[in-house]
Amino acid sequence: MRAQLSIFFSYFISSARDLASIITVIAFFQLVVLQQPIPNLGEILGGVLLVVMGLTFFIRGLEMGLFPIGESMAYAFARKGSVFWLLLFAFSLGFGTTVAEPALIAIA
Repeated sequence: MRAQLSIFFSYFISSARDLASIITVIAFFQLVVLQQPIPNLGEILGGVLLVVMGLTFFIRGLEMGLFPIGESMAYAFARKGSVFWLLLFAFSLGFGTTVAEPALIAIA
């Protein structure tokens, strides 16, 4: 259990670091360029905490569930030796990623 909490904490710190640049840019423009205080600071900080936690769970879930399946499928297709099925698999993954991208753009 302790190892899982350590892993979760490292993912949490990584997610917070990834979002820090977005938060810095928004805070800079709000405070320096617009010269206005940040409205509802408590609610915004709570929302940022929820976003970081959600991103942490999302990334951890991908690495636990989807990445191993995709990796094993890619190796299986490569061992099979069929270029057609390998290219169809790669195209399908790319297409699915492109369709999902608008929903994930905020995370980037």
